[in-house]
Amino acid sequence: MNGVTVDLMSGREDREEILRNLNTLLGIRAGTQPVDRELGISWECLDLAPEAAEAVLMVELEQKIRKYEPRAELMEAEMERLDDGTLQVHVHCAGREEE
Repeated sequence: MNGVTVDLMSGREDREEILRNLNTLLGIRAGTQPVDRELGISWECLDLAPEAAEAVLMVELEQKIRKYEPRAELMEAEMERLDDGTLQVHVHCAGREEE
């Protein structure tokens, strides 16, 4: 795993705060936070075949973003295998309409 990049398409005033929260959420490994073991992303799916890994990761990302940053909506996630064998994940979100 090389890293995660997050893109947030939004004209919301709180765009920077949402983006910061998404980067924090996606930068934490699930199970490592004593107060909330669900916080973060489980990267266990990376042991699966690439097609299955992407599907499992999409579900995980969608659930976690909905729970921890409901102002954002997952639009797409792409997994890119780099020449050195590491993985880069690109996450594209949109801001939800303010209620």
